[in-house]
Amino acid sequence: MVNIMLNVDELKRGRRVCAFIRHGEKDLKNFGLTDNGKHDINNLSRLLKLLQRPIIIYSSPEARCIETAVIINSIVNNTEQNIQVSNILGKPGIQVKDEAEYTKLTDCMKCRDIFKEWKNGLHCAAMNNAKYIKSEMLNFFFNTSLKNGITIYISQSGTVACTAYSLGIADYKANDEDWVNYLEGYVLRLCNGCYYF
Repeated sequence: MVNIMLNVDELKRGRRVCAFIRHGEKDLKNFGLTDNGKHDINNLSRLLKLLQRPIIIYSSPEARCIETAVIINSIVNNTEQNIQVSNILGKPGIQVKDEAEYTKLTDCMKCRDIFKEWKNGLHCAAMNNAKYIKSEMLNFFFNTSLKNGITIYISQSGTVACTAYSLGIADYKANDEDWVNYLEGYVLRLCNGCYYF
C-alpha cells in the first residue's frame, strides 16, 4: 500500500522544492469541497505558513483544485490571487493524449481502472506514455518552480498517480484500499537539472 501523505517536514529541505498533491476532499454531489476537506486544507495551510518560505501555487483548472489552491494561498500568502492555472495539471492533464478518446474511456471506466490498464500498456490512443509524462513534467517543474522556495501543484488523483508512476516515485495499485488520498502526493527537490524525492 502506498502511503506518502504530504510530509511538511520534507518541504524544509532543499532550496527548490516542489509538492504535487491531490485536492482536498470532494463533495460527490456538487464536485466542490466538503467542510471536512476545507478543514484539512486549513490545517495543512497553517503548517505551510510556519515554514516561513516563499510559496507559489499552481492548480488544475478543475473547480475543486482551484478551491484548494485558494484556501492554501489565502493562508500562506494572505491573498486569494496569484494562483497559476495550468492544463498540464488537469482538464485534460499531462496523462491525456487525446481528450475525445480519454472521455470515451471515462464514460465506461473508473479513473483507477484506466490507470491500472495504462500501466500495462493499454489505452495508447488516449493516454501519453510514462516516458513522455516524465519528460514533460520535469520540464514543467523546472520552468515553473521557485528557485529558492516551495511550489505547490494541485491536481486530481489520476494526474498525481500517473506522474508519480512516470517519475518512479510511487506505484499506486489503483484498488479501493490503495489510491491517491486527498491532500496526498509527493515532494521533489530540484537541483542542477536533477530531481530527488
